[in-house]
Amino acid sequence: MKRILFFNDGLSLGGTEVLLVDLLNHLVTQGCDVSLLLPEPSDKDVLLNKVSPKVAVKYLYPDNISYLKKKIWENIMIFSPRIYAKQKGILEKDYDQIVCFKETFFARIFSVMDIPKILWIHNIIYKRKYEIRSIRERFAVWLNKKQLKKVQQSYDRFDTVICVSDAARNAYLSVLHEGGAPQQDIRVLYNALDLTKVIELAKEPIADIPQDRTNFILVTRTSPEKRTDRLINTVALLKNEGYDFHVYILGEGMDSEGMKYDLEQKGISEIVTLKGRIDNPFPYILQCKWSLCVSERESFSLTLLESMALKTPVITTDCGGPRDIVDGGKYGLLVDNSAEGVYNGMKMVLDDPSLSVVYSEQLDKAVARFNYKGWLNSVDALLGI
Repeated sequence: MKRILFFNDGLSLGGTEVLLVDLLNHLVTQGCDVSLLLPEPSDKDVLLNKVSPKVAVKYLYPDNISYLKKKIWENIMIFSPRIYAKQKGILEKDYDQIVCFKETFFARIFSVMDIPKILWIHNIIYKRKYEIRSIRERFAVWLNKKQLKKVQQSYDRFDTVICVSDAARNAYLSVLHEGGAPQQDIRVLYNALDLTKVIELAKEPIADIPQDRTNFILVTRTSPEKRTDRLINTVALLKNEGYDFHVYILGEGMDSEGMKYDLEQKGISEIVTLKGRIDNPFPYILQCKWSLCVSERESFSLTLLESMALKTPVITTDCGGPRDIVDGGKYGLLVDNSAEGVYNGMKMVLDDPSLSVVYSEQLDKAVARFNYKGWLNSVDALLGI
């Protein structure tokens, strides 16, 4: 029985986390002894109840500890990972393989272990820019850069690196290796989901969305690179130009008071519906005319793939992985990675309603490229199952 330890930074409701849960549940059916290590218990880990009871769930910080203690532990982990691992009971002898399912500071723990190690790159790695306004900030920036350098060096110690798109691979090589190729097995493996589940979940009844207008939907979360501001500003512009449409925004934090205030200030509250976190967004996607991605950076975007499975055509910025999903614009409207791009894309489909039919016609073919069973077979081979 192969003993595999998976690490992830949480199990909130997100595409990467859904993918991980499905994979864990699959591996226990294959006879693997699977453990899942998370940083700490959290109310945000809403997918935890979807994990098979056969998966052993463990935590780095099972009890509540102060912010200061966490920072101390963080520096021990980064600068003395062997000591950290021993103190946290993460021992090489207990596992045959380790999978760090998301690039993270915590990768440092596993990089020093002398057993097969896999690192998954789910994001577009980029260089941070810092603004320094005080001596205290100068020290914080210096320490953060030291930490990042140690962590990024640890990525090189993983035997295999899995990137979820060509854009993610290119960023990994460009940012961390200045375009060179490290002595690692670096592969691109597109994400895939069991889309039959998506289709079934989309049948759940909701209040009907009026169909006498063009409805757009954005499923996202609170994070700077998601650039919801691009969409909000575009909505205000298009409203002032007299277009009749409605936008639904779903996701964690998307119904915050700040978001509501922003809509009121721009005078668009009546044409934007904020739904916040919804466990099942698929009925909303199904009833909308277009699904949006307005991000500045995306390594993949499972939401686009889910939308296409529901025959809802997509508009996406050219922000990384989505280019692969829509095959350079063949299976979806690919627009410039800018506020102007979002505006032009939405205006284009409002001016020409027939485009929704045009981009819907080949979505079956588009989705077939991301076969879930094929993905599982690839992962099984990668893990030696």
